[in-house]
Amino acid sequence: MSSPLILLKNAAQNGDVNKLYQAIAQNSNVLEHYDQTPFAETPLHIATSRGHINFALEIMRLKPSLSKKLDEKGWSPMHVALQHNQTSMVYRLIETEPTLVGIKGREGFTPLHYVVQNDEVNLLREFLAVSPHSIMETTNKGKTALHIAVEKGNTRALEALLSFLRRSWYREALYWEEKVVNWKDENGFTVLHVAVTMNDIQVVKSLLNSKINVNAKSLEGKTVLDIRAGNNPDMEKVLIQAGAKNSDVMKANNINAIPSMKQVSFEPKPTLLDNVIRFLKGQKTNISTETRDALLVVAALVATATFQAVLSPPGGLRQADSSDSDSLPFSKVGKVVMKEWLYITFLILNSTSFWATIITIYLLLPNGFYGQLSTLPLILFSITYLFCSTIISPSLICAIVNFSFFICCVVLLSSGLVVISNHSLLSYIRKLWSRCR
Repeated sequence: MSSPLILLKNAAQNGDVNKLYQAIAQNSNVLEHYDQTPFAETPLHIATSRGHINFALEIMRLKPSLSKKLDEKGWSPMHVALQHNQTSMVYRLIETEPTLVGIKGREGFTPLHYVVQNDEVNLLREFLAVSPHSIMETTNKGKTALHIAVEKGNTRALEALLSFLRRSWYREALYWEEKVVNWKDENGFTVLHVAVTMNDIQVVKSLLNSKINVNAKSLEGKTVLDIRAGNNPDMEKVLIQAGAKNSDVMKANNINAIPSMKQVSFEPKPTLLDNVIRFLKGQKTNISTETRDALLVVAALVATATFQAVLSPPGGLRQADSSDSDSLPFSKVGKVVMKEWLYITFLILNSTSFWATIITIYLLLPNGFYGQLSTLPLILFSITYLFCSTIISPSLICAIVNFSFFICCVVLLSSGLVVISNHSLLSYIRKLWSRCR
């Protein structure tokens, strides 16, 4: 009878789940053997290299730690699947465990770095979708996925990476672009240094459209203009138009006079507007589909009810009779029957519900084209509400109160968003409130 390890290896080579369990039956700790070995070619490595998806997923279910195990060559099962062009296997692996996209293998290479190096744009987009933070991983030489894309001349992969950085809706995404595009490798080179060194003017132009620092210095104290000065007039012109300077000019003006390996801070320093935008986008992103659907149904019902309440207010509207004159401003025709102070009270209560509901619906709209498309009707619907509530106002005073209340709602909402999104300000207010009590 074969030993459990040999039986397990044969099972992996053939994708035979039955033999897998036969090996486990012979030795229930057979999979533990690979955990105790620092580096080993596991059954999962073998299965992924041969495209045995069912077997690989069974191993991952039984022993999840093997999915992150490196073999003697320094590669994880995900790396092995990519190296053997097992695309279907790769999709199933990231579907089961998205964090595999950021597993570091030999020389710090992640699966994301691998697909960028080979210009596999479809896989790259899928990797970024399931593991957005993986774009910030670097190799042992300090190179980001952007460095690798530029070095290999893979412009499609570079454009996919830059597009992701510009359009990402995750909370941290406001700072990802600046941090990643300005990251320095072991030589102090940003991705723009690499592009200029490669003499690729199209890539340089693409990078200049991002939040790149055109005057960053390498360890040798060179800016991008120092590297390309005089060698390529067209590129030199593009760089100068973008504000690039020679290191000598920068020294004369005492600008970053000392070469530095200092990276862009991982601790962002957001502006007030950045805080608000990040808060709103974060609320839109971090909510489950079930919760979103339920809240949208409730919000739609409340918005409909409050809008209908304005069209048919308590007591109804005055009908035309011989005593009314339509030529006079704010004629009684079509105005609410209730007294002014009652109407103002009704308007404040109803409008509060309406505006709160509209804001809720906006926050619950999905990201992307359809969410943006739905924003316009929502704005027009809100304007219509304001218009209708003003038209039926029994007097000019009520109409002014209606507009004033709308402005107050906007101001209070803006203030509330600023406070909620600014954690330091919120903490200060809470401390002040506790002291006052």
